Amino acid sequence: MAAVLTTGLLAPMYAHAAGPQEVPPAAASRNSEVTAQAPAIPQEAPDPGATAVPEATEVEKIKAVRAIEVGEATDEWLMLSDKNFVFRVYDRINPDKYPLTKAEAYRVYKIVVDKPDAPDATAFIRTGIHDFVDRDHIEYARRQEEARQARDARQKAAAFAEIPADAAMLDGNDQNFVYQVWRRSTGPKVKDGAGTAWGGDATTWKTFITTTIFTLHLQDQRDAIDEARKESEQKARELAAKQAKKNAAAVLGIVAPDGWLVLSDDNFIRQLLATPELADPRHSEVRTAADAALRGTPADWAAFIDTGLKAADGRDAKREQDIREEADRKKVRDIKAKAEASLMRPRLVAAANAALAGTYADVVKFLAETQYATLTQSLMATTPETAAKGWYVRSGGGDAWITPGTQSDTVADAPLGEASWKVVPGLADANCFSFESTTHVGSYLRHQSYRVKLHASDGSEVFNKDATWCAKPGLAGSGVSLESKNVPGRYLRHANAELWLANDSGQFAWDYPGGFKQDATWNVADPDPLVTTQIMLRWLNDDGWRVFAGGPKAAEVLVDGIRYREFVNNTRAYWGKDTGVRSVSGAALTKYLASGGHTLRMPIQDTTATPDGIGTFTHFAGGLSIYASRHTDAHLVYGAIRDHWQNLGWERSYLGYPTSDEEQVGILRRSTFQGGYIYHDPKAKKTWDTKF
Repeated sequence: MAAVLTTGLLAPMYAHAAGPQEVPPAAASRNSEVTAQAPAIPQEAPDPGATAVPEATEVEKIKAVRAIEVGEATDEWLMLSDKNFVFRVYDRINPDKYPLTKAEAYRVYKIVVDKPDAPDATAFIRTGIHDFVDRDHIEYARRQEEARQARDARQKAAAFAEIPADAAMLDGNDQNFVYQVWRRSTGPKVKDGAGTAWGGDATTWKTFITTTIFTLHLQDQRDAIDEARKESEQKARELAAKQAKKNAAAVLGIVAPDGWLVLSDDNFIRQLLATPELADPRHSEVRTAADAALRGTPADWAAFIDTGLKAADGRDAKREQDIREEADRKKVRDIKAKAEASLMRPRLVAAANAALAGTYADVVKFLAETQYATLTQSLMATTPETAAKGWYVRSGGGDAWITPGTQSDTVADAPLGEASWKVVPGLADANCFSFESTTHVGSYLRHQSYRVKLHASDGSEVFNKDATWCAKPGLAGSGVSLESKNVPGRYLRHANAELWLANDSGQFAWDYPGGFKQDATWNVADPDPLVTTQIMLRWLNDDGWRVFAGGPKAAEVLVDGIRYREFVNNTRAYWGKDTGVRSVSGAALTKYLASGGHTLRMPIQDTTATPDGIGTFTHFAGGLSIYASRHTDAHLVYGAIRDHWQNLGWERSYLGYPTSDEEQVGILRRSTFQGGYIYHDPKAKKTWDTKF
């Protein structure tokens, strides 16, 4: 590495994490060699009728009505069109228990109103409503717990501020509670604070309930004690003791009766221990602290009332929060483990990892939203012999194919389209999977007469089985293979870009043994893939060159019909329709870019190590080369001088490597080399070499 830094040798030759790498060997048709066995990009002809979803059946509508708990599915329901059925779901469903389902019904209805032939309403009745009802059941339990916590907080706040609170006040929303505090409070500072908070936002209301009201009531209490002190210190002490007992009881949400306030400290604690609140296991820390105080001295009783009860309540709250957080984190871990075992949901695994590494708010968001938003994936072929990496499963209806798409002549990156799939529990077996098109709702990849197609679901048992695939560890040793649920032993396989239900038996033309395991192995990739350009096809399929070039450093650029892309190991790949994909690296790239890059000439061969291992050379169209070595930097050689040097044996001749670009010397052109010069007389059309 020290030698590299001091001599300026090509960085990619030594900069790989796996250790020193050699520059790839020269290959005039390098890209075509890599992709020569790839099938022709298929000329797809989508069948719109294949994704026309038939109307939901009565049985499916009955199941949908039962799922949302609105009574039996009478003719009033069953006679409706699918569109109107969805609106009736929106109109009749309980918004408190099923808010997500209600919102989804409204979203779907709007789609179908704008596009009456959209299949969304039927798909919602058939499967979507059940997915959202399940989500609502989970979220309902969470909302119930949040409502309980909010009620407890309001009850403590009202009790602390000595405000009688009824069910309407405690079970309403935060803004209404703040308003009722303003109406009912007798403490001036609490009343003024509530009036100010009422005009704020949700955060202000929450802060008032959990923090501000306590601070303001303590100020009101201190004002009352100061006023009592004007009469006597004794009266002030008695009032302070009563207020301490009120505040202690209020921590538990209890409004202490006047009779409790005149009890001795120990008897007051005994009174608290007899309440239902301290019989609740949620207050176990408070109960333990109360028992301990009673076994102590009068000073311990007073300390418990003044500060100990509140501190113990804080420990109870933290324990409860920790239990709740750990339970939710366990849910995320369980989802992650299941997703990892499924082999089909890497995005869900990544989202779970991010949530577990984040805050509790991230965990809650994952459980409520993110886990449902990361179910779409794409499927990429893996067969190296046919250079199929970068070819994705795709269908717009009817036959399904693998394709990289067609490289655009006008934009650098273009979406492939029709190649993203929502990975849902198998229609015939929840332990397997079905692949729903993200652009054709209600249509799934299924096999029919062994050909794999995208068809609209008709809800039948046959369709559900045909569209269910069980994930297995990749037959080729990595990735995933997808076995048919109802034809065990047959897998999703690509053959000449077509998709088939196949094995290696040779029974049918698509069952040929050669390459079967690799053809039936898939990489689960991110959704919404772009068209795989010629540069990226080479990068994905040429393992040696990919290691040498490193990962992409910047987006691909299209200019004047030429494409290029930078890679992290000081390499830039170029594509031209006449040259294919060629790469320029290291010192040669620096020289090339300084000389005009692709506007000069296009590379016709990769930057390649010279036979002596000292330098590199890169050939370009029109008889131009760039030679570089550890001792000479990179220089252009072209025209007659290049031809003469080639005839001498290139760098293996006595001249060695060039030490300058071609230059004008009088009427002659000259290039300087390590061992001498080559001159060219344009007028006489003569070229010769000389030693120093």
